Amino acid sequence: MVSPRHPVILKERRELAPNTLELAYVREDGEPISYLPGQFFSVDFKHQGEEKSRSYSAAGRVADLRDNREFRFAITAVPDGAASNYFFQASPGDPAKMSGPFGALVLPRQDPARYLLIGTGTGVAPYRAMLPELERRMAQNPALQVELVMGVRTPQDLIYGDEFAALAATFPGFSFHACYSREMPETPQAHEFSGRVDRRFESLAVDPQRDMAYLCGNPDMVDESAAWFMERDFSAKILKREKYKFSTF
Repeated sequence: MVSPRHPVILKERRELAPNTLELAYVREDGEPISYLPGQFFSVDFKHQGEEKSRSYSAAGRVADLRDNREFRFAITAVPDGAASNYFFQASPGDPAKMSGPFGALVLPRQDPARYLLIGTGTGVAPYRAMLPELERRMAQNPALQVELVMGVRTPQDLIYGDEFAALAATFPGFSFHACYSREMPETPQAHEFSGRVDRRFESLAVDPQRDMAYLCGNPDMVDESAAWFMERDFSAKILKREKYKFSTF
């Protein structure tokens, strides 16, 4: 079944990092935009007279998705990228078209003992959308644990980091690991680490009998991390993944 394409209008844009924007769209007809946290949408736009399409995970932190009126996504600039050229020049009021939601990178009805949420760059967008639901579940079940491992190049590239750190300070079961592959802060905080995300895996003492792992972001990271988890007996049922492909076309 083909998902209908809904006309949308850019409502708001804000800078998340030097090369990363968050864009908020609303439907022209004012109808709600429904999705499950972790799903993505396809956004259509015109580039050099041609219709293009890119997929983005919903990044909005929405408490009541039944009455959600906007869709937010994060986009990082790709040199000479068609989507980057369009969205980084877009202004509030500009039109686009959107279809979805798609994808199965969502929370199950029944929680495992621990979630391992692993992402690079804007690959943490679906996890940010999960925060309200995770907060509700951790409030109901204080034993539930969540480990969010985020990889970026430098501290300046960290998006939504303040929100993740604040949640870790509020819920004992929530832990945030910010991993920097190229540059560390002069005075790192307790949640900041040097290296790629995979350097944190061993310290997490992963266990397929109690953990459910999520991988989202750079395709190489997703493939390499998936192989690491599968070597430790993580099946497809408890290893969810989604790759972010970067294109200049």
